Amino acid sequence: MVRRRQDVPEEQVWNLTDLFADEAAFDTAILEAEQALANLSNLAQTAATSADHLAAYMRARDNVIEQCSRIGSYAMLKFSEDGTDAANQALFGRARQLQQQAAQQLTEHRDALLKLPEETLRQFANAGGALAPYRLYLTELADSRPHVLSRDAEAALSAVGDLIAAPATLYRTVTGADMKFDSVPDEAGAEFAVTPFSVMVRAEASTDMAFRRRAYDALIAGLKPYHNTLAVSLSTEIQKNVALAKLRGYASTADMLLHESSPFGDPGDNVPVSFFERVLDVILKELSPHMQRYARLRSRVWGVEKLHFSDAKAPIAAGKEPVPFENAARLIPEAVAVMGDDYRKTIERAFTERWIYRGDNLGALQGAYCDWVPDVHPYVFAPYHDILYDVFILAHELGHAGHGALAYANQVQQNRSSSRLFVEAPSTFHEHLLAHHLRQTRGDAFRAEINCMQLLTFHHNFVTHLIEAELLRRLYQRAEAGQPLTAGVLDQTQTEILSEFWGDTVELDEGAGMTWMRQAHYYSGLYPYTYSVGLTASTVLASRLAKGEDVTRKWLEVLKLGGSKHALELFKMVDIDMDSEAPYREAIAYVGRLIDELEEIYA
Repeated sequence: MVRRRQDVPEEQVWNLTDLFADEAAFDTAILEAEQALANLSNLAQTAATSADHLAAYMRARDNVIEQCSRIGSYAMLKFSEDGTDAANQALFGRARQLQQQAAQQLTEHRDALLKLPEETLRQFANAGGALAPYRLYLTELADSRPHVLSRDAEAALSAVGDLIAAPATLYRTVTGADMKFDSVPDEAGAEFAVTPFSVMVRAEASTDMAFRRRAYDALIAGLKPYHNTLAVSLSTEIQKNVALAKLRGYASTADMLLHESSPFGDPGDNVPVSFFERVLDVILKELSPHMQRYARLRSRVWGVEKLHFSDAKAPIAAGKEPVPFENAARLIPEAVAVMGDDYRKTIERAFTERWIYRGDNLGALQGAYCDWVPDVHPYVFAPYHDILYDVFILAHELGHAGHGALAYANQVQQNRSSSRLFVEAPSTFHEHLLAHHLRQTRGDAFRAEINCMQLLTFHHNFVTHLIEAELLRRLYQRAEAGQPLTAGVLDQTQTEILSEFWGDTVELDEGAGMTWMRQAHYYSGLYPYTYSVGLTASTVLASRLAKGEDVTRKWLEVLKLGGSKHALELFKMVDIDMDSEAPYREAIAYVGRLIDELEEIYA
C-alpha cells in the first residue's frame, strides 16, 4: 500500500522550519523580496556610472537572488514532498511567479550593462576592491558583448521570452500532466508507478529481468501516443537555438550553447566546441568495447543470446541484504572521513539535523536532488528503499551538499553556483569514496556488488548522458544544414547512435529509437555531456587517493571557490588537465578494470 504524505514518519522527512518557521513567514518573505526587487531597480539606474555604484548594485543583486532562492527552495521542497497537494501547488506557483519577475528584471539590468562599451566592462571587471568578487561575472559579460543585438532587438526577444521557452514548457506539460502509464508489478509483486524517470533510476537498475521488461513495455506504450507531438517540440527547440545563434553572430549553435549563462549569473561552460566534441569522441569510441564486453558477460551469465534494450544498464549483482537507513547514516560519514573532521561533521549533520527527505509516498517527486539554500543549509531529496543502490544515490547527493556548504560559507551569492561542467565532480567523488570504503570494510565477498554499483554510475554518466549529447550534436548539425527533424529522423538518428555504441550485443527495438522522448535534458542546451566531465575528474582524483596521494587538501580548497573560477581552472588546481585526452582515457581504463574483475568473478 502506497503511503500518503501525512503517513510518513517525522524522522523520514526534512526539517523545513530551518528555512521558514511557517507559511506566514513564507508570505512575509515574498513581500520583502518584492520590495528588494523594487529597490534593486533603483540601484540599477546608476550602476554603470562608477565602480562604487556597480558594487553597491551587485551586493543588492546578491541579496535579491538569496531571497528568491530561499523562497523558491521552500516551494520546491514542499512540492517535492507531494506534488498533488493543492496547497503545495499554490506555493510553487507563487514562488515561480516571483522568480520569473526577478529573472525578467535581472535580465533587463544585465542588458543595460551590456550596452556599455566592451572596454568599460573590462575596466569594471579588473577594478578590484569591492568589485573583485564579481570579476568572473563581469568578464563573461564583456566576452558576450559582441553577440548583443540592438536595443530594440533585445527588447523584442525579451518580450517573447515565454514563447522562446515554449518547447521546454510543452515537454514538461506533456510528460508531467498528460502522459499516462500503466502500473506494473515490481520484483516483489507490489505496484510500481511507471514514469520515464522511475524506469531510468529504478526499473533499469533492477536485477529482475521480467520486472525490467514489464516496466519498459509500459513506458513505451505510454510514450507512443505523443511521438509526433514531442518530435515537433524537440525540433522547434533545436531550430529556435539555431536561429538565435545565427542572429547573435555565433560561429555555430554549439558555440552559443557552451557560453550561455543564466539571468541569475550561473557561469557558463566557457569552453570551445572542440572541447565538447573531444569529450564525446574519446569516451564514446573508447568506452564502447568495454561496455560491449560487459553486455556479453551479462548475456552469458543470464543465459540469453543478447541483451534487450531494457537490460543494457542492469547490474549482474545487487545487494544481497537490506541496508537500513541507519547503516547508510554510518557508512557515508565513515567513507568521507578522509576529507577531514570538519567535512565529515557537515555530512553527519545532514542525518542528525534532518536535512534529508527519505520517505516514499504518493505524489512525491520521482528522482533525487540536492538544493543549496542560501544562509540555511543544503536539503537532500532521496527516497530510500533499504538497498545498496540508494546508499550510492544518497552519497552522491550529499556530495553536492558538502560542496554547497563549503561554497556558500566562502563566496558571495554570485559565486556560489559552479558551472555545470564542474558540479558533478564533487558528487561522484563521494561515490568513489563510498566504493573504496566498502571494499576496505566488506572484503572480496562484496566485490561484484560494489563494481556493479559503480558501473551503474558510469552507465548513467558515460553512456546514457553522452549518447544524449551525441544525439544533440547530430541533430544540431542537421538543423544547421537546413535538413528537417521529423519523428522518423529522430528515431533513426537515435537508433544509429545506439547501434554504433552497442554493436550486436544489445537488441534495439522500436522503443530504443524513442529514447529521445524520455529525458528533459534536450531542452537544456548541451548539458548532458557535462556529467561525463565531472565523473572523469572525480575518477582521476579517486585513483590518486587510492595510490596514497594527498589530494583532499587541494580538493577542499577548490570546493570553497564555488563558481568564482571557470571549471577548467578549478580542475587544474588539483592538477587535472581536462582539456586533454589523458584523464578521459584514465577514467575509461578504470571502467575496464571493473569489468575485468567481474569477468574473473563470473569465469
